[in-house]
Amino acid sequence: MGKENGKVAVIIGRFQSFHRGHGELLRKAAEISPNILVLVGSSFRPRTPKNWFTFRERRGFIEAAAEDMGIDADIGCLPLVDTLYDNDAWCNNVRTAVNLHKQNTGLDRDADVVIVGYEKDASSDYLNWFRSWGWQEAYIDAICDGGDVLNATDLRKAVMCNGAAGARMLAGTHGEANVERLLSWVDANPETMAYLKSEADYEDAYKAKVAEAEEIFGFAIPVNTADNVVTQNGNILLVTRKNAPGKDLYALPGGHIERDETSLEAAIRELRQETKLNMPAGAIKGRLKDRRIFDHPKRSARAWVRTEVFHFDLEGRAKPEKVKGGDDAKEAFWKPINELTPDMFFEDHFDIIQSMVPNVPFAYSSILMSAIH
Repeated sequence: MGKENGKVAVIIGRFQSFHRGHGELLRKAAEISPNILVLVGSSFRPRTPKNWFTFRERRGFIEAAAEDMGIDADIGCLPLVDTLYDNDAWCNNVRTAVNLHKQNTGLDRDADVVIVGYEKDASSDYLNWFRSWGWQEAYIDAICDGGDVLNATDLRKAVMCNGAAGARMLAGTHGEANVERLLSWVDANPETMAYLKSEADYEDAYKAKVAEAEEIFGFAIPVNTADNVVTQNGNILLVTRKNAPGKDLYALPGGHIERDETSLEAAIRELRQETKLNMPAGAIKGRLKDRRIFDHPKRSARAWVRTEVFHFDLEGRAKPEKVKGGDDAKEAFWKPINELTPDMFFEDHFDIIQSMVPNVPFAYSSILMSAIH
């Protein structure tokens, strides 16, 4: 169909999984412009109980739903990557994706941009972040079910707790076709579902323990941990997690702080336990380059988990230190920093590395180009 050269309607969301509320956003966008861009957030992250689906799987859900609904517009879907500790970088990624979409669809670079959404909760604050660029916003009334805003979390929980029967009970609110597409995916991915169920069970048990303690004390209790960023000659020291949460994902060596130790002592203890790094604690401490606290309230699905991260730089040593997985780590290994990608990392560990190691290369523009071709 023909393009409207002056405008593109943009929808940003995670779509985990697509439901009727998302469909109404598509309808609103089609009223604004026949040129729609859907940016799929949390792309190229590992599967978790919160993020079940890959970018390509969600793109398939969106395209199928738009066809079912008879949306009369050209719809492009591009991945959007998370940058938990840098909102400016996230906004710039949005602009990069929008500009690429304009170029790819023949729109002028200065064509109007309208962000379409509804103010659901604090996670929707981003709708106001683009006004300084001259972008506009368009809102729809939130779709509600029994007074609560329609959300994908309820749909995932229904599947996890009660299977197909539970999901189909939400077909009337979330959309029958959307629910059936979700269930087809579930049937086709039994191993993935087993993994997600195991991870969810761990998270639920962890939350219950924290909630019990908070009930006793009457206030929120942070879980305090310590982690390590260890670099040497362009490499970073990582572990593969042996158990839930994040089984088989890459992670920074680290763990919980014990009662009789400082965060630095905990970090070095965990480092030596999980990697068998054969250096005295004093020698490791002497290589301390930086230390920072990471306490974003959404950094962990388990609880309010705060971590202090220590950067030890082993530059100048002749060859990589020998390491071996131990304790909670299946394996320990050195990996070139220029080969890191977020899709294999536990929780926010990739974001921490980006924050603490200068110039960690991660080419968002290359991801966008691969999604187009």
